[in-house]
Amino acid sequence: MKHPIRRRLMFGAFSLLRALVGRLPLALARALGSGLGFTAYYALRRHRRLAQTHLRVAFGPGLSGMTCRYVGRRAFVNLGKNVMEWFVLDRLTPEQLVRLVDAHGLTHLRQALARGQGVIALSAHFGNWELLAMGLACLGFQGGVIARRLRYPEYEAFLWRMREHKGVRTFARSGTFREIAKALRANQIIGMMPDQDIDSLDGVFVEFFGRPTHTPAGPAALALMTGAAILPCFIVRIGRRFRIVIEEPLSVAKTGDRAQDLLEMTQAWSRVVESYIRAHPGHWVWMHRRWKTAPAAGRQAGERGQGQPAVFSEERP
Repeated sequence: MKHPIRRRLMFGAFSLLRALVGRLPLALARALGSGLGFTAYYALRRHRRLAQTHLRVAFGPGLSGMTCRYVGRRAFVNLGKNVMEWFVLDRLTPEQLVRLVDAHGLTHLRQALARGQGVIALSAHFGNWELLAMGLACLGFQGGVIARRLRYPEYEAFLWRMREHKGVRTFARSGTFREIAKALRANQIIGMMPDQDIDSLDGVFVEFFGRPTHTPAGPAALALMTGAAILPCFIVRIGRRFRIVIEEPLSVAKTGDRAQDLLEMTQAWSRVVESYIRAHPGHWVWMHRRWKTAPAAGRQAGERGQGQPAVFSEERP
């Protein structure tokens, strides 16, 4: 264990902050998170540069420096708001939490569940993603989320307890497939956020923001094995409230060639994720190294995608 004293001090500060913020009104906690995110944008130089680099990779040279900085700040501010909101959401009742969200597309979810094979709710590290799972649970839907184990178990315990208090079960990504398949057979919802480049996971290269991008194939593999439908789900900040949007199930013709089907399904949901990021770029975690895995030789390795014109629905200066 590296730096045990520093870790204990950091977790002590985290626990104190959580206790203090947890007593605040949600609006005040959110304002505090906004200030912390804004400060972090300027204080964390390496992560700020990563965010700006990735924005230019995604949107190409047509993205102005002013817009790049603005969207980068928005991403940090969104993350700061998320953390402070999590501290407060833990104490809210299901009725209070439901009043924070407007849900659109619940008919798609109910129709998919009517098939009796469960649903894979595919999302991204976008908006307040934890509230997405808790919101659906408080609306009466049963299920859980697949999450990787964190390096620091103290913080992991906080997240798992927060989800459990709102009826969301956490399935460790390193756990057995049997538990997840059992939940789907029970016609429950399994949430997944496969929008990051995790080299320990099996993946395929699909086009994402105009360039080959290593993407986890887990959602497609799970859907093929269980028959569960994949429904893209997102949560968008609308002022002080949130909008949960549930898209129609992915419709991809199955060829019987497993490798080809994995590729086509992964490409299909990646397009949907990209469309939401384009519409609300400040909602996504641009500081993550999404393009760190290079494609093999012969697949345009190292070639920079030019991206497509940015489409923003958020206000810009």
